[in-house]
Amino acid sequence: MKNHTPLWTYPIFRLTVFLAAGIFLSDRFLPDTIKWEYPAIIFIFVSSVTVCLYHTHKFDHRHFFGWMAGLSFLSLGATLTLYEKEQISFKWSTDAQLYWGVVQNIPHPRGKTMQAEVRIAYMKNPADTLSEKGFREEWIDRSILLSWLPDSLSEPLQCGDSICFYGQIKRPVSMEAITGFDYGKYLERKGISGTGIAFSGNWLRIKKNDLNLTQHAMTLQQQIVERYRQWGLEGDVLAVASALTVGDRSDLTPALEAVYSATGASHVLSLSGLHIGILAGILFILLRPLAQIHHGKLLSSCLIVLVLWGFAFISGLSSSVIRSVIMFSLYILATLVSKDRFSGGYSVTLAAFLMLLYRPSYLFDISFQLSFAAVYSILLFYPLFSSIWKPRLLPLKYVWNILALSMAAQLGTLPLILFYFGAFPTYFLLANLAVAPLSTCILGSALAALTLSSIPLIGDVSISLLDLSTDMLNQSMYAVQRLHGSQLTSLYISEFQLVLLFILLGYLYVWHDQKKHRSVPVLAGLLLTVNLFTGTCLYERIKPSPHYLCFGRSEVFTRRGKILSLQQSSNGLLQIDSLHIGIMKSDYWYDKQARKRLPLDYVYICKGFKGNLTALNRLFEMKEIILDTSLSESYRQYLIRECQLLKISYRDLSDEGSCLILL
Repeated sequence: MKNHTPLWTYPIFRLTVFLAAGIFLSDRFLPDTIKWEYPAIIFIFVSSVTVCLYHTHKFDHRHFFGWMAGLSFLSLGATLTLYEKEQISFKWSTDAQLYWGVVQNIPHPRGKTMQAEVRIAYMKNPADTLSEKGFREEWIDRSILLSWLPDSLSEPLQCGDSICFYGQIKRPVSMEAITGFDYGKYLERKGISGTGIAFSGNWLRIKKNDLNLTQHAMTLQQQIVERYRQWGLEGDVLAVASALTVGDRSDLTPALEAVYSATGASHVLSLSGLHIGILAGILFILLRPLAQIHHGKLLSSCLIVLVLWGFAFISGLSSSVIRSVIMFSLYILATLVSKDRFSGGYSVTLAAFLMLLYRPSYLFDISFQLSFAAVYSILLFYPLFSSIWKPRLLPLKYVWNILALSMAAQLGTLPLILFYFGAFPTYFLLANLAVAPLSTCILGSALAALTLSSIPLIGDVSISLLDLSTDMLNQSMYAVQRLHGSQLTSLYISEFQLVLLFILLGYLYVWHDQKKHRSVPVLAGLLLTVNLFTGTCLYERIKPSPHYLCFGRSEVFTRRGKILSLQQSSNGLLQIDSLHIGIMKSDYWYDKQARKRLPLDYVYICKGFKGNLTALNRLFEMKEIILDTSLSESYRQYLIRECQLLKISYRDLSDEGSCLILL
């Protein structure tokens, strides 16, 4: 007889699936012009019918009641998604304006500029100062990503400062055609409506405001990183210690991130369930004596939850940490009231449900997807892997448990890793053998150093242990990364294949769970899924990849599948297949003359081009003009008017950011 309740029988699990489906379908298929009130009306109507069905108490209506409840949460997901989009999106002025706002987080350097999230309160048109009516304020209340050039005449901006700046704000252009990544949509899902830049002399720090709870947490996070520097931590050791203990990734270099990614240990650089689990394990060991007293288990559980939330505060209250702490808090509560094996799955599902209700865009966060996929996979497949071998020796048992946990987590996240990154770390098991004990040592020694650093001997030992264990972790990852074939690349899968892999994992679990009474439908579904996935892989392998011509980032590329190739020439003239292309981003053709006009299918006008299209038209027979995003707005409008006068077709990339042309 089974001693656990299947995860999918929990009502909260099925409602979460319907809620997530509503969020996904509305984001993918509903246009932004649809108001959130329309699905809200559907939600109210279906919910009313569901409540009426519930009060009938008729068993015959149970299936209809279940589907109506699911449909109500499907419409709820659509309502929340459209409402969130409406609260983020904003039609920014095409001209530079005067904006007032508040810096929301810690400014960090980005090239020659500083960058931070700014909450724009309102806007004023400088031209209104000349009118008799004076300033006209337009309330905005949106967040943007602002970059500014440091100004020696103004005080440096800090978190919580009010700022007034003059500049242009716009939605980031998408380079999805080139990179496969829509940066604008990514920022919108982070709650950012646009980006802007304020040049030196065009911004002013007004006053210092009181910090809110999140800003206090960010400030404390920076103070801890500064203490690490005072202790003598530097370079890769400082970067990894800061990322692993308080979630500050600002010192991580691309090379170091690439090493951890190649070894399959990049999760250790982002505070997540691993770190919260390690901390909870340390606290459980330290508080174990409390179990001997009356209500000791309840007391120790409450203390663990309090310390976990305190750790979330000192790590800056990032969304990933909050997600993990919520999951563990609910799990600890579930273990107090239930002995069911899937009480952990229930608490994890409840955490996902609450987070999606709070912010539906969490569903599209890669870290959110990987985190929950890993946890569910551990709950389902860890018992399977751990039962394969039962070593008697304690060291072997410890090693095997780590390997079983790593295999379970890697199995659940593999489809997402292949879909997003197209890579697989070959030696992830070897890397995690080092990650598990060393990350525990790093986190424990960091907590000891932060609390006991004032004690001469103990504090020095804790700091030295933090430095040594972090350096050992880095050296271990470098050693694994240098192994031959440490990472398999170019293994991208499609969305359909992603779904097939998750269905396959579900069938594998059910097949294993039905050890004594395995059903034919499950076996048929398993084989069908395997055949479909194999067939799609073979089709992707043998079908010819489309060949595209890409314009973006002031460069011309060719793209076949996922492979992108930069095309260059000394004079800017290119021939790709039968197409003739001209890249104009300098004064090379200024004042040039030609006896006969050269035919050009596409002329790409970028920043740095000097002159006008009329003069260029005397040199080239241009069929289509492409205007890059790097052009200023005034110059862009001038060139558009020239295209209209010369009756030349044109494309403006100011909205899309890039374009694809099938060769």
